[in-house]
Amino acid sequence: MAVMQPVPAHAHLSINKLWVEFDSGGSGRSDVVIRNDSEDRYYVTVSVAEVIEPGMETEHRVSLADPEEAGLLVTPNRMVLDPGALRSVRLVSLNNDLTKDRIYRVLIAPQVGEIKVDPDADVETGIAIKMLAAYEVLVVARPRGSSPDIKVVREQDKVTISNLGNTNILMTDASACPPDAQPDDEACARLPASRLYAGVNLTMPLSSAQDKVRVTTRSGPGADPVTTEY
Repeated sequence: MAVMQPVPAHAHLSINKLWVEFDSGGSGRSDVVIRNDSEDRYYVTVSVAEVIEPGMETEHRVSLADPEEAGLLVTPNRMVLDPGALRSVRLVSLNNDLTKDRIYRVLIAPQVGEIKVDPDADVETGIAIKMLAAYEVLVVARPRGSSPDIKVVREQDKVTISNLGNTNILMTDASACPPDAQPDDEACARLPASRLYAGVNLTMPLSSAQDKVRVTTRSGPGADPVTTEY
């Protein structure tokens, strides 16, 4: 029996997670559960895109239909979700011997429409008349021996935060504050929460060389945040 912990994204559809992690020591599979809380029948399509050069100015996505090429098998890629129904979308990592992260976005897109049956086809095809809010699930496939390597370099008027490792880490907060200020003071410079991918640099201004720099990171969905002062 699936236990739902809904993530609200639309008034009538819920999803139990928006972040999936695969590492070399895990099972290589995970289920995402969606639920139809509306009075309508939903026709749901599921598609996969790989994020290339994540976090960089050249970041872009490549849609992949072949699971072997994608390194990620997602089933089913189409489903009918009746009112009150629960369905699982299974994600299976096919990646082996990665040297760095592979990052994916799995789009779960519900539609309301009518079904038109093609007598010569093995599956039903839908004609959408209304598109609802879609969900994107972040999928991270980590390499063997994955380890972020966060380096902070201070200069006179700025600080640069870099990830020199082979895997990403979630930076939930970063602040640069005068010595007598608290992290939430208006005098502090700060960076918004973001995912610090391998090879990515972020820069934050310093008001003086004496500013205290604090960076809070979280390594995975269930990990506790860790704050380090530089």
